[in-house]
Amino acid sequence: MEFKVEKDNENGRVRIKIIEDFIETATATCFFKNTPKVEGKPIGTIGEMKMDNKEVGLELLKKCEEIFKEEGISKVVAPMNGNTWKQYRTLKNSSGEPNFLMENVSPKEFNEIFEEAGFSETGTYTSTKGEISKYYNDEVLDEIEQMIEKEGIIIRHLNKEKGVEDLREIYNVSIQSFVRNPFYTPISEKDYMEQYTNYLDKVDEELILIAEKDGKEVGFLFAIPNLIEMQTKGKINTLILKTIAVLPEYEDLGLGNVMTRKIAKLAIDKGYKDWIFAFMYKDNTSQKLAQRNGTSIIREYALYGKDL
Repeated sequence: MEFKVEKDNENGRVRIKIIEDFIETATATCFFKNTPKVEGKPIGTIGEMKMDNKEVGLELLKKCEEIFKEEGISKVVAPMNGNTWKQYRTLKNSSGEPNFLMENVSPKEFNEIFEEAGFSETGTYTSTKGEISKYYNDEVLDEIEQMIEKEGIIIRHLNKEKGVEDLREIYNVSIQSFVRNPFYTPISEKDYMEQYTNYLDKVDEELILIAEKDGKEVGFLFAIPNLIEMQTKGKINTLILKTIAVLPEYEDLGLGNVMTRKIAKLAIDKGYKDWIFAFMYKDNTSQKLAQRNGTSIIREYALYGKDL
C-alpha cells in the first residue's frame, strides 16, 4: 500500500491517494482553510472521498488524521467538501424512494467506516416527501397573510430578466439566516454567485419566491422541479423545496408557512403531484414545517465528527 500526498497550501488542502499494485483504491481531500469554526477554532474536514473497500477507507482516514495533527487541527468532521456550501453528509437510511435532483451525498457504506475509525454522529438531516394536495391550509394562515401584508411585506416571484440581482437578494438572506446552523461558514458573494448562477437556467421563476419589505429582502423560498424524473418517468411530478429562509427578525411572523402555501397552490396548478422538503437539520423549524404539510421521512443523512 502506497500513499500519494499532494499538498496545496495556498488553498489549504491536501489530496491523498492510496495506490495498490499500481491501482488507485482510495482518495480523499483534507481541508483546513475556509472551513467551519467550532468554539472559535477552525476545524478540518474530509471530503471528495472514494474507496474500494473498508480496509483502505480506514487507512485513508488514519492518514487524514496525521495530516490534520501536523496542521494543528484538533477536530475533524466528515464527509464534507470544505464547508456546508459544498457537498457534505452521508446517506444513513432510505425508504427506497429514487434519488432526486441535487441529492449528492456520500454512500451508505461510509457510515460503518467512519464509526469504526472512531468518528461519532454529530449531525442528522432528513428529506421528507408527501402529496402537495395535503398542504397546510388552516384559516389562521389567512389572518397571518393579512398581517404580513399590513407589515408592508410583499411576496413576489423571481425575475429571470434580473436573475443575478434576485440571486444576490437570496444570498443576503442566506448568510444571515444560516448563521445559526451547525458548522456554518461565511461565503463571499462572489463565490456564492459562481456556485448558484448556473441554476438560473434550470429553475421555474414562478416557483422561487422572494419576500421584501420597503424594497429590502427579508426571506425567500427556493423550489426546483425534480428534473431527474424526466429521464426516468418521461414527466416531472415532484417539486423539491430546497431552501426556505427568513431573516431572524421576521421569523415569528409565519412568513415561511405563507410562502409554502403559495408554492403549494401554484404547484398544483402546474400539475405537480408530490413535493420533497430536502436536507433539513434535525429538529429545526423546517422539519416542523414539513410535518405540518403532511410529508413523511424518505431519507436520513449523517455527518460525523472526531476530536483528535
